[in-house]
Amino acid sequence: MKIAIDGPSASGKSTIAKLLSQKLGIPYLETGLLYRMFGYIAFKEKIKPEEALELFEQDFKVIYDVGKTEVYWKGKKLSEELKKEEVGKYASLLGEIPAFRKKMIEFFRRLVGDTQLVAEGRDVGTHIFPEAPLKFFITASPEERAKRRYLELRLKGFETSYEEVLNAIQERDLRDANRPVYPFKPAKDAHIIDTTNRTVEEVLEFILNIIKGREIGY
Repeated sequence: MKIAIDGPSASGKSTIAKLLSQKLGIPYLETGLLYRMFGYIAFKEKIKPEEALELFEQDFKVIYDVGKTEVYWKGKKLSEELKKEEVGKYASLLGEIPAFRKKMIEFFRRLVGDTQLVAEGRDVGTHIFPEAPLKFFITASPEERAKRRYLELRLKGFETSYEEVLNAIQERDLRDANRPVYPFKPAKDAHIIDTTNRTVEEVLEFILNIIKGREIGY
């Protein structure tokens, strides 16, 4: 069984997906982490958008397991450096390139095969695994998402302002929603969950009840 969880940046989808993976005991694949990895590599190596497919020739590795997804470049695990706003911007720009996104979708499908997992990102239920029997779209207001991301970045020592984070989130939302190919939107059969005024525990319980309901046929 594949469970697809999509949503915009800082909506809480990663936290929910990790916890769900742990609760169910099945692997967790964070697709956005790979986009950020490639965005980071493009930024560091000064690879132009028209050369984006060359990124797949880089020395990278992806490991996914229960509750975690890890990416490595040149043998080094990438983590905190992928959370910078400029890396997110590069990742979003790469996602606008149809040939690159098509290559990413093919990569994810080969990587996973028939494995049961919780996959999370921005187009998991619409394009990567549209056959997934359970789809969720986790969202929140731009202001709430900006507050969450701002606090996260400050706690990790990154210098930024709430206004900068909010502008970056709104710009990415607009850019991703207006992609001519693979636009960012919920799958038609996704359960849409607004986390603005909900706790992580409430959202997780809601999703687990839906999964349980499907398993026992109601």
